[in-house]
Amino acid sequence: MNRWQLKPLTLTLITLLGGLLIAMMEIVFKGKSDGTLLLILTFWLAMVQGPVAVAAAADLAQGKWIAPIKKELFTFYPLILLVALLFLILGFQMDIYRWSLHPGKWLNKEFFIGRNFILLLLSFICARVYVSASLKESPRKGFFAVLYILSFIIVQSLVAFDWVMSLEYPWMSTMFAPIFFMESFYAGLTVAAMASAYLVKKDPAQGAAILKVMRDSAQFIFGFALAWAGLYYGQFLVIWYGNIPWETSFFAVRMDHSPFREMMYLIILFLFILPFLGLLGKKFKTNRGWVTVISVIALAGILIERIFYILPVVKINFLWLVVEFVVMAIIYVLFFINRKNLLA
Repeated sequence: MNRWQLKPLTLTLITLLGGLLIAMMEIVFKGKSDGTLLLILTFWLAMVQGPVAVAAAADLAQGKWIAPIKKELFTFYPLILLVALLFLILGFQMDIYRWSLHPGKWLNKEFFIGRNFILLLLSFICARVYVSASLKESPRKGFFAVLYILSFIIVQSLVAFDWVMSLEYPWMSTMFAPIFFMESFYAGLTVAAMASAYLVKKDPAQGAAILKVMRDSAQFIFGFALAWAGLYYGQFLVIWYGNIPWETSFFAVRMDHSPFREMMYLIILFLFILPFLGLLGKKFKTNRGWVTVISVIALAGILIERIFYILPVVKINFLWLVVEFVVMAIIYVLFFINRKNLLA
């Protein structure tokens, strides 16, 4: 037995301890790095919701390509609950939002925390019900898949509008929500690609089937790189076509100053240019190492984009960021290693 194979109770305790460590750091260092937790939550929520959304979309489309790694994608859904609990800590950091000084009907502390926490819980419940139905091949799995995808879109839209966009209230952009839930789905595809690349050698009995999953996942990443580029460009197209110059302030601040200008170039490079060119050829899509590299690059692009949105407004302590990121990454990997125990 692998020493990293843990009982569900042990894994739960490790997860709670990791969450407690992050909570303690945020409480002890309150006011010194209040943007760190927000950044961690926006990135890792995409990482835990995205893989389940990919499986749900495949089920709805009656796509059999995802079947060999469906359990691997389901492994992460319990972490939606962890993100929900960590989100409550933001209740002690509401001064990072300008509107907190002049709250309104929608943007006020109690309603902000309440609606987002409740919707995160509902998303966790929808994910749990859908995962159970899908594993049992229930006739109603399609219905529950729809419910989960609906909760996924709503939650990611609130992440875009509430968590991030309202940092610069009253600035607004209607393109934020589509970008966020597309990037979360994009993240889910990279997880599918990396998981299948890992399992090709670990599960020789299904090697050919899993290799096909990796190729299909890489194909979808290639397609989503194009779709992301179109949607990202759409932000600027809407501003120009709609003649709404007041929306340019958000990008003007970032594009006129270093290092944000360079970060924007990296975002385009990591989320569009490299995945598009890197997966253009058929052979690249079946190369385990190369698919993994491109997937990691795409995830790095999503992380950099979150920093690009948050850092100009609130402080981020990069030492605490690394510590909290590593804690979440360890929990994430442990869930993957123990996937058979969790979904037994």
